[in-house]
Amino acid sequence: MWRLLNNPQLRPQHYLGGVAVLLCLLWVYFNALQMVFWSGESYSWQDIWQDVYVRHVIKFSFGQAFLSALLSVIIGVIFARALFYQSFYGKRFLLKLFSLTFVLPALVAIFGVIGIYGNQGWLARSAVLFGIDFQPHIYGLTGILITHLFFNIPLAARMFLQALQTIPVQSHQLAAQLNLRSWYFIRLLEWPYIKQQIFPAFALIFMLCFTSFTIVLTLGGGPQYTTLEVAIYQAIVFDFDLSKAGMYALLQFVFCFVLFGINSVISPMSQTTLHQRKQWQATQGRAVKIWQFFVIVCVSLFLVLPLLNTVVQGLFSEALWTIWSRPQLWRALGYSLSIAPLSALCSLLMASALLLLSRRLYWLHWYKTAHMLLNTGMLILAVPTLLLAIGLFLWSQQVEFATYHLFIIVVFCNALAAMPFVIRILAVPMNNNMIYYEKLCQSLGIQGWARLRWVEWAQLAQPMKYAFALACALSLGDFTAIAMFGNHQFTSLPHLLYQQLGSYRGDEAAVTALILLVICLGIFQMVEKNRHDSIK
Repeated sequence: MWRLLNNPQLRPQHYLGGVAVLLCLLWVYFNALQMVFWSGESYSWQDIWQDVYVRHVIKFSFGQAFLSALLSVIIGVIFARALFYQSFYGKRFLLKLFSLTFVLPALVAIFGVIGIYGNQGWLARSAVLFGIDFQPHIYGLTGILITHLFFNIPLAARMFLQALQTIPVQSHQLAAQLNLRSWYFIRLLEWPYIKQQIFPAFALIFMLCFTSFTIVLTLGGGPQYTTLEVAIYQAIVFDFDLSKAGMYALLQFVFCFVLFGINSVISPMSQTTLHQRKQWQATQGRAVKIWQFFVIVCVSLFLVLPLLNTVVQGLFSEALWTIWSRPQLWRALGYSLSIAPLSALCSLLMASALLLLSRRLYWLHWYKTAHMLLNTGMLILAVPTLLLAIGLFLWSQQVEFATYHLFIIVVFCNALAAMPFVIRILAVPMNNNMIYYEKLCQSLGIQGWARLRWVEWAQLAQPMKYAFALACALSLGDFTAIAMFGNHQFTSLPHLLYQQLGSYRGDEAAVTALILLVICLGIFQMVEKNRHDSIK
């Protein structure tokens, strides 16, 4: 390593930032995880295995993740095929909705789901109008699965729709000449492309659902429906049993690390961006068209109705005008609008520093070292934000923290949560700049800020704006870190919405959810605009 740093083509400005970020990450994660492991040392593996509640939590964590992933993949395949072969008014809007669900705060979706499927929701009221005795049970496994499907069906459909778009037109022409229909068409033409995404989609969604925190915490409804992350939170907030929380966190770390390793092996890093492109106009029977339009209508209603419910309840809420006089709302709004851009900026700077070092190592033919450095940035996904927050919380017990300390911790946690996505967005354009302009910059002696301003910024401007907007949206809706460190004086819009839902202040929660949705829609428009500009 010392020989590498002494390389004349590797100047201090190339590696100081990346090395500093890498050391900072290692130091933070080492101390946080050390506190977690140290707190869980009072439990042995035999004690863990003999604990009936722990076995139940582990079983439910895997069970709900498996069911969510399985249903998301099955519905995603059917929905993607229907979208691929049918053209209709509003298809572009529906494709944009897929991206919106990615940046939508989980609590906004939960509020919308409760408004549709809850005891006083639209579905229950419609059943009463038709004289049907229907009592929905939204809290428990049903609500968890519905909300997971709301987020993960668009993700699965994006992946399978992209797979269908890669089928060559010549293959469709040949299938038409051979008159391949029904299951023969699916098995011989589509299945070889669809099956390439089945295991990656299942593994990705399984991991997302296994580490789900906000959805299970809000809709779990009791100890019977608890995952490891929620058990960690409950052990600290309700019982203040640090040893038990440390033990749960240790189990969470082991499972997540194994799942991340499996997911990395079977799920290659793929783009899921959808473009409106010309598709093959297949000749289909009337029954198939009716079935596919039925699928499109059902899934579209499933995705749109919770958002529509949030807008309607917020606009017609009695608290729409009175809530603005509440200082708690302005405090939450101020903290949210401060945390989100600062987290996005911090994430952008850390990711850029790592990528500068990685691309320089790649230029010097240190391919394995460069790849390992990028994997270090992506390994953040293997350690959930709640686990990091738990470690920092345990560490903070030894220090008297003020509000601004908590603010910094939440900003840092949110920045780390968004950094893997920022790395994926910036990796390709930054590496391309290295390949295209490195020799030119060396011959002209252009370095530092001059190189960024005059040479690289033209190619990096739109991807960086896109990455910043996306990180800002993810941070705005994040509830994990603020759930650990939030209080009456330090709060955010998701934290305030969770408190309102928990205390059954439905009118105030409707307005808060609407405010959060409007802000996310504004950021979403920035994300979409910069995404399309970066593609051009």
